[in-house]
Amino acid sequence: METTAKYQLGRSAALAVGVLVGLVIAVILLRYMNRDHKVRTEYDEMQKIIRNQGYMYAFYTVLVLEALMCLIPSAFRIPAEPIVIHFIPIFFGILVQASYCIWKGAYVGLNTNMKRYLIVAVIASAINFLSFFMAWKSGSLIEDGALQAPFVNLLCAVMFAVLGIVGLLRMSADRRETEE
Repeated sequence: METTAKYQLGRSAALAVGVLVGLVIAVILLRYMNRDHKVRTEYDEMQKIIRNQGYMYAFYTVLVLEALMCLIPSAFRIPAEPIVIHFIPIFFGILVQASYCIWKGAYVGLNTNMKRYLIVAVIASAINFLSFFMAWKSGSLIEDGALQAPFVNLLCAVMFAVLGIVGLLRMSADRRETEE
């Protein structure tokens, strides 16, 4: 096996292990964030309807962006690894779904401890930004003129920030509505 092939295999294995560890941590965090320590967050009927609409909008967002990602490379080369290229539609899909649900009041479940949720979100954002910064500082963010996987960490940090802003705007709108 060539050195480059071994390197790619090693990176793929590391990514797979990272995803598995991330899933285990996600289950633990879900239990932590919910008041009843269940993994599943509970929603009322209206929240479920709104969340389904959000998922529909997110699906079409991802579908359109992935279709564009199929067409764009025929016009010009995108200077990024495939994981970065295909995470961009996922990033926008998550933003559409979560922003829609936050704005419509269906993002936070009935059994969610909001303080714990916000703590986890801030920590996740900080970890992602730190990972991006470390890659940038070490020079591994761009290789051979292409964005590498750590760029996804920046997208995640930005996503948490945008969702935080949407949440603050929603809280501000709710306060104004209550005052009137």
